[in-house]
Amino acid sequence: MTEAKFNNLPILKTERLLLRALRWGDAADIYEYASDPVVPKYNTWAVHESIEDTKRFLRAVMDCYKNHQLASWGILHIADNKIIGTCGLANWIPDQARAEIGYALSRNYWGQGYMPEAVCPVITFGFRMMKLNRIEGRCIIPNTASARVMEKVGMKFEGVLRQHLFAKGSFHDVRMYSVLKEEWTASAPFEKR
Repeated sequence: MTEAKFNNLPILKTERLLLRALRWGDAADIYEYASDPVVPKYNTWAVHESIEDTKRFLRAVMDCYKNHQLASWGILHIADNKIIGTCGLANWIPDQARAEIGYALSRNYWGQGYMPEAVCPVITFGFRMMKLNRIEGRCIIPNTASARVMEKVGMKFEGVLRQHLFAKGSFHDVRMYSVLKEEWTASAPFEKR
């Protein structure tokens, strides 16, 4: 059953975006935002120092696709016809019916509502296709933009996990958010985002 879900990552369409499997031809677009040191500032991944870093990232994602494993969608900006970020589910625990949302976005597209627009169909996919009961999201305390994304899509703040994450040489306090299937299903406006 898991294999069927990830055999061909489905295309998810919103008003301004197309979420699709990443391709080798996306390397330049990904490198453009992943080489900006501001983009991964609050994430666990390091800035891409060269296009080779981006190609290694793409190879890892494509290996996941090939092996029917969970991997992120590329976020294609329809009007600009370019990949501007990624969004997906990770840390899936099937027997607990939960996973974690994760995302990255080009700084050129910050503050325009693109990330909540991308997150909503991924959450819907998680509840409908993966049969999840709970989707979690985490961000380190200074990452207020990520916290706002989770709040905008209806995730609830649960608390702070003290020194929960070790990344880039230090421990970080993490804000934990979640949304439950019953909450998402009851919120019809999410379907339209």
